[in-house]
Amino acid sequence: MKPKFLSLAAIALAFTATMSSCDSNDLRLCFEADDITPKQNQRVKFNASCSENVDVYHWNFGDGRDTVTRVNSVEHVYTQQGYYTVSLHNTAQAVVEHCPPGGSGNVASRSIEVTQ
Repeated sequence: MKPKFLSLAAIALAFTATMSSCDSNDLRLCFEADDITPKQNQRVKFNASCSENVDVYHWNFGDGRDTVTRVNSVEHVYTQQGYYTVSLHNTAQAVVEHCPPGGSGNVASRSIEVTQ
């Protein structure tokens, strides 16, 4: 079943997931997409500048590709049309530095519909 969008015209919407407080550091994950209905082979920019206390950003684009960065923005190109769930995880060094082993698994996520 395809997900239903509340507003396909909305651009750069922020979606937030707040992680539990670990070692008195509040971790906050959120990101914006500059286009939630891009065309095939169009570059989409994701920006997580609204996130707090994150050192490493693990982006999963929902199409079998992911990347880990130390910067809060990334670009991605979808080569096939369809529905994808983009997720941002706070992993690696950020979890090690701020949370005990096995820290929380909360993520920020957003649905993208790639059209022809």
